[in-house]
Amino acid sequence: MKFKRLPALVGLSFALFGFKGQASLLINEVDYDQPGSDTAEFIELFNAGNTSLDLFGYSLSLINGNSGAIYRSFDLPDLQLQAGAYFVLCGDSANVINCDLNVSPASNLIQNGAPDALALFFGASQIDSLSYEGSVAGFTEGSGAGLVDSATVAYLGLSRWPNGADSDSNNADFAQACITPGMANTDRTSGCTDPVVVPPIGVPEPAAWLLLGAGLVLLRGPRGRCLHEADGLRTTVGHEPKRRL
Repeated sequence: MKFKRLPALVGLSFALFGFKGQASLLINEVDYDQPGSDTAEFIELFNAGNTSLDLFGYSLSLINGNSGAIYRSFDLPDLQLQAGAYFVLCGDSANVINCDLNVSPASNLIQNGAPDALALFFGASQIDSLSYEGSVAGFTEGSGAGLVDSATVAYLGLSRWPNGADSDSNNADFAQACITPGMANTDRTSGCTDPVVVPPIGVPEPAAWLLLGAGLVLLRGPRGRCLHEADGLRTTVGHEPKRRL
């Protein structure tokens, strides 16, 4: 993550209103190429910080590697993204799970490189960037050499690994891996399947009724003490934190 084009006024606002908040938002995953038509493209952002941040004022730009010009730019909505949460921008939410911002076009949204780049801005300041299939001047951290999405294998993309890792070197931080839009990245590169939302793990309904019966029988514990959640009668188990929308 690097910071560029930082006007004095913007720099002052960073200093006064939480520079660390802006610094924690990262480009975390991209899938720009699929077998056949590119109709399931997405870019995932990740709040790697310890506090929530407001996405208002951020924009995501797509960079043409031949000219270095921005060919598409999208303003992010005014919402709070919780610490450890994800935000997914896609071209067709019918083909991308956990898509938070559906933009146009629905196909061929992101150019396929050799090279091209993505850049995250806060105001006029460049917060993070990713060059792929080579390096794009002004939009590369370290080098983008060797970062190639697959045009022949489904459900492969480019992901930060470990999830959210940032050493300011694109081809050290990113690698080809199975896609996980809106979820923690993986390092798997084979056997990729269409990602699905994993529902929270709960107590099966029959077991829940048994627990309810046990609770009625054991409403009062030893020495007349009432049994509460702390006694283990209620447990909530869920999957990893998701973004707050």
